Amino acid sequence: MIAQAQDVETPIPQPFSPFSLMPYQDDYWHRAHDRNCFKDDESNVQVDWTDIDAEHRATMRALRSSADIQSYTSRAELHPSGLRVISISQGNSWRPLNVTREMFEHIQSNTGASSPLLDLVISFYDRIMASEEAFSGAPTFTSNDRNIEIAYIFKYAFQKFSNDKPESWSIRQTGVYQKYDLTTKHSTWIFMNPTKDCLFQQRLMKALLSPNHCSLLKSHPLLIHNILFATFFPNWRDFLACYEARVLTVSNTTMPERIEDPLRINHQMLTSMRSVESRCLPLQAIFRSFNKTLQTLSKTNQVLRELDSIQYPRWLQMKHLLDNYKSHADAYSQNAAFLQSRAAITSQLVTDTFSFKNSHTSQEQTKYMLDLTLSTVDDSTTVRVITVVTLIYLPSTFMAVSLFLPSPSSGAAKRCIADKAPNVQTLLGMNSFFEMDSVTHKLVVSPQFWIFVVCAVPLTAVTVLYWWVRRKRHPKQAKEKVEFSV
Repeated sequence: MIAQAQDVETPIPQPFSPFSLMPYQDDYWHRAHDRNCFKDDESNVQVDWTDIDAEHRATMRALRSSADIQSYTSRAELHPSGLRVISISQGNSWRPLNVTREMFEHIQSNTGASSPLLDLVISFYDRIMASEEAFSGAPTFTSNDRNIEIAYIFKYAFQKFSNDKPESWSIRQTGVYQKYDLTTKHSTWIFMNPTKDCLFQQRLMKALLSPNHCSLLKSHPLLIHNILFATFFPNWRDFLACYEARVLTVSNTTMPERIEDPLRINHQMLTSMRSVESRCLPLQAIFRSFNKTLQTLSKTNQVLRELDSIQYPRWLQMKHLLDNYKSHADAYSQNAAFLQSRAAITSQLVTDTFSFKNSHTSQEQTKYMLDLTLSTVDDSTTVRVITVVTLIYLPSTFMAVSLFLPSPSSGAAKRCIADKAPNVQTLLGMNSFFEMDSVTHKLVVSPQFWIFVVCAVPLTAVTVLYWWVRRKRHPKQAKEKVEFSV
């Protein structure tokens, strides 16, 4: 059975570059859209476009729409041994680029930039927090018989306010794309800056507008990279010094602390140290990425030398410059690792101080409770003594309780006492056993005193025995009640 040919609708071919890290550019356009990397309209957009010819004459334009870009590029020419610098900025470092997608597509098509430029774009997106702070991406290098292309993200420390507080520092980034034509020796630069008034952009424009400085910049195709590095890279030392001062302040406060005294440290200091640790965490990744960028530039410098695009003295100067940057990057990386370790040690010291203080406070409370318990035991012993004495004394006292009885009728002494005292006697009271002889004034014990002894002693014994038995049974009943509840 032979299948008959049918007309099949051929889909529109999409850009495909099999030897690129981004063979499917549409994927990156979708990611840029999802991340909100571009403005939705042209109400507040601008592209600063500068062309430098071989005579170091500059032409500057501020293009504010796709039509402006098309109109300018249709008339502009690429001058041999010239420069083209395109600057795109953000509203701030957390906002999208101040261009629309259509404007950016025109820039890409007119400059002939390849796919690495799109990889830079997705790092500049609308965000609400400091995400991807440690991610700088990998620098890309492509070379063929006509062009050399370099693209990378350069991250740096920037002081937003003119004070020494760590909160005044932030980490910003600049996207760099360079395309160097090996035939015409023309360089095309595209910069993505975090702000419109970026210091690097100001310095670059001043250098391009100065014929002498512009001539020096064109003596080596990679020298503009040095303007960017020299502007922001030294800030890392001030950044690290600012946070180190905070760590030293807390460390010097914590070290002499005595747990017996009120502490001068608090939870805010511990939080501050943890904050320093978190600020140091992305630095190792940033410095490693910068080292990769320096390696890429060194490779480019070597390729330019092999192609005789630069002279040996310029090649050697650039080699030494990149090596020196690498040495400084290693020094900053070591300092950042030291600061992170010191902040961690200080955090642990503050935590240990809090723990020792809490233990000391617990010991003081335990000692106080022990003293209180001992005093309670003493009070309990006193109460028991009083109870026992009372139990012994109470039956005898009870036997002497007052009752109204008839007065005695026999004996002269009894009649004398009855005449002088109220007609009151007690049951087995002391009046019945002890009398005062009115003649001799001596105490006379009644022969019936044994009745009091016979009644009081057994009653006392029974009372004490009842208390003792009840006291012994009470803990047992409490224990049985607890076991039953469990």
